[in-house]
Amino acid sequence: MNSAKHTAVVIPAYKPDDRLPPYVEALKTAGVGKIVIVDDGSGEGHKALFASIPQDEVTHVISYVPNAGKGVALKRGMQYILDSCPDQQYIITADSDGQHTVKDVLRMAEALTENSEGVLLGSRDFSQPDVPFKSRNGNRITSTVFKLLYGVWVSDTQTGLRGFAREHLPLMIAVKGDRYEYEMNVLIECAHKHLPMRALPIQTVYENNNEGSHFRAVRDSARIYSVILAGFFRFISASVLSFLLDYGLYLLFNNVLKAAAPSMGQQMDFLFLHFVPHIAIATVTARILSGIFNFTVNRKFVFGDKSSAKKSFPRYLAVFFLNMFLSAALTSSLHLWFGWSDNLIKIPVDILLFFMSYTLQQRWVFRG
Repeated sequence: MNSAKHTAVVIPAYKPDDRLPPYVEALKTAGVGKIVIVDDGSGEGHKALFASIPQDEVTHVISYVPNAGKGVALKRGMQYILDSCPDQQYIITADSDGQHTVKDVLRMAEALTENSEGVLLGSRDFSQPDVPFKSRNGNRITSTVFKLLYGVWVSDTQTGLRGFAREHLPLMIAVKGDRYEYEMNVLIECAHKHLPMRALPIQTVYENNNEGSHFRAVRDSARIYSVILAGFFRFISASVLSFLLDYGLYLLFNNVLKAAAPSMGQQMDFLFLHFVPHIAIATVTARILSGIFNFTVNRKFVFGDKSSAKKSFPRYLAVFFLNMFLSAALTSSLHLWFGWSDNLIKIPVDILLFFMSYTLQQRWVFRG
C-alpha cells in the first residue's frame, strides 16, 4: 500500500508485554515505511523483549533510562523521524498495549494520504457494552469540558492513535508536557491554532479490562485536568484582579458623584433601558481603567497571544464595550425595577458577563 510506505508509526512503550514484537512485525508486513519504538525506561527486565525486535531499514528502537513519560517518548520518536526519515510524509502514533489494530493504522495512513489537513484522531465507540466504566464516563466528561472551554468537540480526547502530516512535526515536538498530559496539550494547541481535528472511527479494543495500560487514574487524570483548566484558572485570576480594581473604582466614583452631584440621580431612558447618570459614569470610568489592565494581563499571561496587539486590541474593545454597556444597563435597570442596591446588584451582573467574556476572548479576541 503506497500510503503506508510513506508513513512512519511511533510507538511509545513502557514495560510492554509480549504483544509488542508481533504487533511491530504485523505493521512491517503490512508495508509501513518506518516503525519507531521508544523504550521509555522499561528497565533490565524488558531488554530481551526489545532486543527481539529486529532493527533494520524499517524498524528502529530508541532506548533510554529512566522512565520519562509518554510525552517525552512520543517527542523523542518524532524528533528521530524529523532528523533521519525524510521520506516519511505522514506520522501516526499508536499505543503498545494492543488497543490499535494494524487495520486501523493502515486506514489512518490512507485517510491522511487523501486529506492531510490538521490532525486525524482515532475515535473509539464508547457506547459499546465492553468499554470499561471509567473509560466511557471519563472520556464523555472530558469531551464536554473541552468543548465548553475551547469550543471544539473532540469525541475521544484520550486516544493514542493520532495522525498528521510531516509539516506539523515541529509543532508537535514543541508542545509542552512529559507524561499523559502531553496528548491533551496537543489538542489544546490545535484548538488555539484553529488546526482541524478530524475523527476517524476505529475499533474499540479493551483486553483484560484495559489492564495493560499504565495510566494512573487519580494522578494522571489530575495532570490532564490541570492542563485543560489551566487557561481558565488563569483567566479567573486575571478577572478577579480586574474585578476588584473595577469594583473599587466604581464604588469610589459612584459614591463621590452621588455626594457631589445629587441631580445625577435622576432617571434617564434609552430605548427600553433605564440609566442613572452617576451609575453610568462610574461604570464607564472604572471599566476603562480596569479594562486596560485586563487586556494586558489576558494577552500576555492568560492566552499567550504572540500576535501584534493591533490585531487583538480592536476585537478586545468590541467585547469590552459590549460588557460595559450591558453592565451599566443591567445594573441600572435592576436597581430601578426592583429597588435593589446599585452597589450590590453589580456583582451578580458582572459574574454572568464574565462567562460571556471568557468565551469571546478565548475563541475570538486572542486567537493568535
